[in-house]
Amino acid sequence: MTNNIKEIVNIALEMAKEAGCTASRAGAEISVQSSFTVRNNILDRLQSSTGSTLFLQLFTEGRYGYFSTNRTESDELSVFIKNATEATRLIAPDSDRVLTPRELLYSGDNIDLGQYDNSFYSISPQEKREAAFRCSEEIFEKDSRIISSNCEYGDSLELYYMADSEGFTGESAQTTFSVSAECSARDKGGARPEAWWYESSMYYSDLNISGCGDRAMQRALSRLGSKKLKSGKYNMVLENSVASRVVSPIISALNGASIHQNNSFLAGKLGERLFPENLHFMDRPHLYGYEGSRMFDSEGIATRSMNIIDGGIITNYYLNTYNARKLNMSPTIEGPSLLSISLNGTFPGESPKVGLDQILKETGKGIFITGFNGGNSNSSSGDFSFGVQGFYFENGAILHPIKEMIVTGNIVELWNSIKIAGDDPKRGSRWLIPTLMFESITFNGI
Repeated sequence: MTNNIKEIVNIALEMAKEAGCTASRAGAEISVQSSFTVRNNILDRLQSSTGSTLFLQLFTEGRYGYFSTNRTESDELSVFIKNATEATRLIAPDSDRVLTPRELLYSGDNIDLGQYDNSFYSISPQEKREAAFRCSEEIFEKDSRIISSNCEYGDSLELYYMADSEGFTGESAQTTFSVSAECSARDKGGARPEAWWYESSMYYSDLNISGCGDRAMQRALSRLGSKKLKSGKYNMVLENSVASRVVSPIISALNGASIHQNNSFLAGKLGERLFPENLHFMDRPHLYGYEGSRMFDSEGIATRSMNIIDGGIITNYYLNTYNARKLNMSPTIEGPSLLSISLNGTFPGESPKVGLDQILKETGKGIFITGFNGGNSNSSSGDFSFGVQGFYFENGAILHPIKEMIVTGNIVELWNSIKIAGDDPKRGSRWLIPTLMFESITFNGI
């Protein structure tokens, strides 16, 4: 961790105290990013940036203000904080705007969670360029039906340090490397189905560059000749790359802000069994080598392993300090860290691998969804309507792509129809959501 951002944070806290703040929290982030984009096998764009931002949370006279700046020279910062403090004094007081109690804050050593690749600065621009072209060359002129392609290599380094006026300090460092591909194909009648694929990793040596472009191309070609299906109830299999779409409404409904604002279909449901007895939503924030792992959240609250849904029972809400006080409850953390889903209570890798092919065979026939086309979910009722793309399958074998289909229902009812959860999440994600199978779901088509 660079000492520069630590110094900036500590100076900011001292300046906030001098300006008259009764309490303060500050965080500084340094972000280093680069990308190489290849369009139709021609280098189209390259970008490189380094930026830093200081975040300030000021508490004074029962009031609270949130500010940010990238001007951190001492004289400019002093004026900025004085003005920010004066602006905070103009805000209506709120007695629930306080720093997190010290006993809830992370106070351990800076444990290595395996999220930083020491080789980050040694990867040459030429290597990055070649990675993008390797992806592109798997598509370009490989099939006459492909009409365009766009491939990109990207990497980032995020350094973060946070402290507050009560003595909390915490830091993190994370690298991310990715390669992505998207392409479009020519179909009958002028339709141009598109498809994409991506791979990501926190370590460059683990990045799966080979095959990314080809997979995007095959996905685009597989969508040629789409057919409409009759409206009705179908078994639904969600690919692991898009299954988070039916998880997000639940996580949003478990968020303290939604509950406090009475805009959650899970408000007042803590301790109730709303879902199947074998359903578990698990948060395991301390596992080594995962992108979502962390020792503390954005307030400095120490993370811990916990089940959000345990045996179908709502066991925890995601509560920051403010919303917890409004709800007269204890803070947990402000949102998911490393989230996974299981029907047997095991985390990915702890049980025999169950993947897509096996799930399709066990399902027999239905609709396999590989993407969503718009739609929405009502946060108060849980009702949803999503446009989908994917395939119709029978006897575990994909027969043809589908088009102009909409899946509708209620999130709680949907999850009560889950029959299979695989053990095959994409590793490069904060949410480790596997392939999911739901029985007898309503689709609107012809």
